[in-house]
This record gives sequence, C-alpha cells and structure tokens, in this order.
Amino acid sequence: MGDAESEYELAAAAETLLTCAVAADGGGEEAAPLARALRRAAHRLAPPLRLAVAGQIKRGKSTLVNALLGEEVALTGQLELTYTVSELRYDEQRSVTVHHRDGTSRALPAAEFRRMTARADDAAALLGDVTRVEYGMPNRLLLSFRLADTPGLGSVHGLDSRGTQDYLGISAFAGEAEQVALRQALAASGRTAQDVHGDSAREIERADAVLYLFDRGLHERDRAGVRDFLGDAGSRLTPLNAFGVLSRCDQQWPPGSDLPGDPDPLTWDPMEVSARIAERYLERPEVRSLFFTVLPVSGLLGAGARLLTDEELGYLDDLRGAEPRVLVRRLRDAGRFTGAQELKGVPLPAAARRALVERLGIWGVHLACGALRDGATQEQLRARLLAASGVERLRDLIVRHFGNRAALIKLDHGVRSADKEIARLRLAAGAEGRRPGAVAGGVAADLERLRARTAGFAELNILSAHYRGELRLSADETRRLLAITGEYGTTLPRRLGLPDAASHAELHAAALAAVHAWATREQDPTLDRHSLLAVRAVRRSCERLLHGLRTSGADGSAHPGRIRAGRADLAAPGPHREVREG
Repeated sequence: MGDAESEYELAAAAETLLTCAVAADGGGEEAAPLARALRRAAHRLAPPLRLAVAGQIKRGKSTLVNALLGEEVALTGQLELTYTVSELRYDEQRSVTVHHRDGTSRALPAAEFRRMTARADDAAALLGDVTRVEYGMPNRLLLSFRLADTPGLGSVHGLDSRGTQDYLGISAFAGEAEQVALRQALAASGRTAQDVHGDSAREIERADAVLYLFDRGLHERDRAGVRDFLGDAGSRLTPLNAFGVLSRCDQQWPPGSDLPGDPDPLTWDPMEVSARIAERYLERPEVRSLFFTVLPVSGLLGAGARLLTDEELGYLDDLRGAEPRVLVRRLRDAGRFTGAQELKGVPLPAAARRALVERLGIWGVHLACGALRDGATQEQLRARLLAASGVERLRDLIVRHFGNRAALIKLDHGVRSADKEIARLRLAAGAEGRRPGAVAGGVAADLERLRARTAGFAELNILSAHYRGELRLSADETRRLLAITGEYGTTLPRRLGLPDAASHAELHAAALAAVHAWATREQDPTLDRHSLLAVRAVRRSCERLLHGLRTSGADGSAHPGRIRAGRADLAAPGPHREVREG
C-alpha cells in the first residue's frame, strides 16, 4: 500500500498464513493441499491484485484489455480467437513466459506473445499444450493490477448436446466463416470447447476480482442467470470483487428505423440506450447479487481513441468535410462504406475508410468527424472519444473500488481458499467416521483470529449483507453505511461524508456524531438480526475512526486521512491512494 505501516500489516498477515502452513505440514499428505493453499495466500499478498476479464467467447474481452492499457497488446478481429489465458503484468522490459500443461515454463522473446495466445495455423498444435502466457510490459496500470484475458466461457449445461460454436455462444452472432474457423482452430490444437470453458472458469476462481462482459443483445445464456452459467466458478463473485460490463455498446448505432420517436442519428447516443439496458440487468436479482455495477462500454472506441495514428487522424481531417447527413447515410451501410471503391460525398478511398472503421467503429467515425467539425484539436478529440467510450469511467471505478481495498480482497480470497481445504478435511474425516485431525481445527482457529483482528473483514461482511439485500435500513442509513465502509473512498473525509479539505475538528465532530447515531440505532428493538449485526459493526467502525482522530495531532499531522484501527486493518490505504470519483 505504499507506506511503512501498510507494509507491516501485509507482512504480519503473511506471517500468520505461513505459520498456519507450517502447522498444516504436520498433518501429512492429507493436509498438503491446505498447506499449499496457505502458502499461495501468503505469497499473493504482496503482488498486485489479479483482475480477470471474463465472459463468453467473442464478447470483446481482448478489445477491452487493449482499451484499459491504452496499447494494442491482445489480438482482436473478426476471425481472432484467444486460445489461452493471457496474464499481463508490470515489467520494466517486455518479456514472455509460457506455462505448459506438464508444469514446466519457458521464456520467449516478447514478439512471440501474440503467436502464443491467438489463432494461428502454424502454432495451433503447440497452443494446445499451453495453459497460460505471461506478458511483462512497462504499463503503469499494471503497477496496481495484473490483468488476465480469458479465452471465453461456454455453458455449464448440456456439455455433450451442443455443437462447439453453439456451446460457446458464438453461433448467435457469428457468420458461417467464423464458425468454420473456430471449429478448425480448435481441432488443430487438439482442444475442445469444454477445454476453453474450463481454462476460463479456473482463471475466474484464481482471480481476486473479475470484470464480466455481457453481450449488448442480452444473449440467451446471459438471460439464463450468471451464477448458473458460471457454475462453481461463479461462487466467488460478489459486488465486492466483480463488475459487469455491457460490451460493444457502439454497435447500437445507428438507431433502427423502428425505434419510437424516430431518433435522429446525428444526435442519438448509443451509450445512453446501453445505460438503460445495464439498469435492466441490475434489476435482475441474480445479477444485482453478484456485481457492484454494470457499466456500458465501447472497448473498440476506447482503444481507438488512444491508438489513432497520424495517418488515421489525417483521414479523419479529410472526412470531416463531408456533409454530416450524407456521412451518416453512408455509415449506415458499413459494408458499402468500407468496401465501395467510391462513395459520393465521401472524400476518402476505400482503404482509408476501412482503416477508420476498424480503428473506431462506425459510431466512432461519426463522433470523431463531429468533434473535428466543432474545432477539437487532436488531443481534445482523443479525450472526447475516450470519455464517450466509457472506458475511462470503468478504469477509475476499478482503481477506486478494487484498488482501495486490494490487500483485503486478496487476503479474503486466500483465507476463503484455505477454508475450502479445511472443509474438505472435515468432510473426509466425517465420511470415514472419525474426528478431524487437530491440524484442521488449529488452522481454522488461527484464521478466525486473523479475521477478528482485521477490521476490514467486518466491513466486507457488512457490504456483502447489503449487496445480498439482507439489510432493512433507510436510504439515508444505507448511504452512510456505504460511506463508512469505504465504498465512496477510504480517506477519513470520504468515510465521514465531509469535503476532502475538512479540518481535524470537523472530522472529530462528525466521527463522534456518527458513533452516537449508530449506537442509538443499535438499541432499536425492531431491527432484524442481519441489520442489527450490520449496525453494530458500523458503530465499531465509527469508534475506530474516532480513536484514530484522537490519537493523531490536532493539525492532522499523523495521517488523519488514514484509518488507524490496529495493525491488521488492511482496508485503509493512505490518502495518496484515493482517486477522483468516476
């Protein structure tokens, strides 16, 4: 987290996990998986949080990865298929490490990354033996997160009853050429649709947090319910560690002629329509219980805004001279716009038009020409397109929601993994009619003590109850609960609902008032059990905030923005980690 105290907190948690692992070693072969889970949990506390980009095949995952990074890293295109999990991590020098199914790994030149991750006739058989490809690159976003681009998910139902392309959901929107290419590519690699799904599902299980991409058209498998769709891989998804992304929203433009009100394509915004679709997603209980939010995004436009070349900017400069309504009519027929040798009223050759559509999409071309007609500079154009894409907001929310509690999310992930192994040991003992060994009980007790002294775990429990819809609190109480637990930011002013520049005295008064208010609410005999436990935990959080203020100087010199709730409060990064609202 960047300062000495946070480093100490991480080290203390890691030491507890490693001590538990040593204890598990004493349980022999039966407890070996538990020991491995504990060591993995300890070793993963320090590296950046693992963020998996997941969803059905051809939902725009690789395009979104490129947009988030601002680099053309992952291959995209009509006939491209990601074969393997691609893990993107920070490194000063570009490097590639390939992990094979037999457990071995090898280093390759950085230029080999694309060949080792996507469809290529000369590498198909080789790719069948690869489980994961790591790509190290000097990208600043990767200082905070490791991004995992997954191949794609199928359905956990009907594994043997559907063809490959139907199982993976590709037949709903792919042409015959793409379906044939997919079948041939999988056959050449010796892999099946179930293999592709299995690799992606395992990556979701391995990740600390997930971006799950929905299709803009509410595909049948998306409607069926995400948790059922993901099977066991979805059991870890909660609003604390998962965002939904409504992808490829630019493809809602131009508006159909059958839409009510006959919207004008010159001013019609597909992102507004997509936002309403996202809201309808969140109205579904199976979606609302899993995702913090569902955001509309155009990954193609977001990536294109950053990757526009000087040549492509020149094409746009020429194209902006076209009469706006003529240009819109031409863009309505994307095939003709990109393929016709000449188009009346459009002063660009086919190759240039095709390059622009591949870079920005047809809506992006329309937006870019409008911005240039308004007098935007090249930098203003990039900024306007990036803002319209929704990618900037998504990146800010990732940093704010995940980044502000990254260490706690990772610790929670590790402890839950160990809990599963403890449950396995107990079930095995019960099946054999014997008592579980002392190792399982001892490690479980140590992990409970770790939870108890880590204040952030209590706040995670509060937020989990809120997002599961278990709390019966007023709208104002819910807003204050979310603030106290860090959903609006983790500095003291944000938690107490005050301006960032609030004085120490103002913070102290607000914290004291919050303690009194929640303590009074705790005495309400009409509170149900879940709400009572949440109110009690919020009151304790307020008391920790008040204690931190009382132990800091009146001038706030002892980091008044930091919550000082004991050395194991991993959920409280310093003020330097706070980012602006999305």
